[in-house]
Amino acid sequence: MPVTLSHGTCVFCLFVVLGLMVIACGCTQQSSPAPATSGVTVTRTDDSHISVAFVGAPGMDNLLELEMTVTDSNGKSVTMSKGSRLATTPIQNHATQTFSGAFSGKNHVFITGYFGNGSHSVVFDQDI
Repeated sequence: MPVTLSHGTCVFCLFVVLGLMVIACGCTQQSSPAPATSGVTVTRTDDSHISVAFVGAPGMDNLLELEMTVTDSNGKSVTMSKGSRLATTPIQNHATQTFSGAFSGKNHVFITGYFGNGSHSVVFDQDI
């Protein structure tokens, strides 16, 4: 024997289901994270110099090495490191590295951070 529901019961059930869906979606949505800081600043001080400074950031207190590559607008790349991934002493805040070259055009800076726990991550990858 088929079960029949009144119109009012069907509408009520529909609202209950929709309400539960709204609650469930609200509970599972995550707020947008705050923009992460890379812990480094890169500045083209003039057409001949690019300066990289480690300014620190949450979670970067065990940073052992910054491997930095600067590619100028002519395609010439220079790689330098600050610190050593084999060291046990982290890089100090405000440590700097300056690159000299022909930086009058668009230049690309790529920096990888190496940490005391053996991990590494890209901390900067931008044209300046």
